[in-house]
Amino acid sequence: MQVLVVDDDYLVCQSLQTILQAAGIEVVDLAHSGEEAVRLFRSHRPDVLLMDIRMDKMSGIKASQLILAEFASAKILFLTTFQDDEYIIQALELGVK
Repeated sequence: MQVLVVDDDYLVCQSLQTILQAAGIEVVDLAHSGEEAVRLFRSHRPDVLLMDIRMDKMSGIKASQLILAEFASAKILFLTTFQDDEYIIQALELGVK
């Protein structure tokens, strides 16, 4: 399985990469913004996109909208430490988990 990890916190990204690789999952790349997520998804076409929901400039929600518009079968899993119902509802409406 190939995973693209996206989080604006560099330490979180690297920690997730370490955990996933220890579990035998291939991390194809790390991104730190919504813009990077879109660009790297196009480039790598990973099996799963593991993405932070809240990021500066372009949120994970907006990046997911752009990715899903181009790749309807993309599998996106959001990460967040916030319990913000608005973001959660938007994510579920997009079809992400």
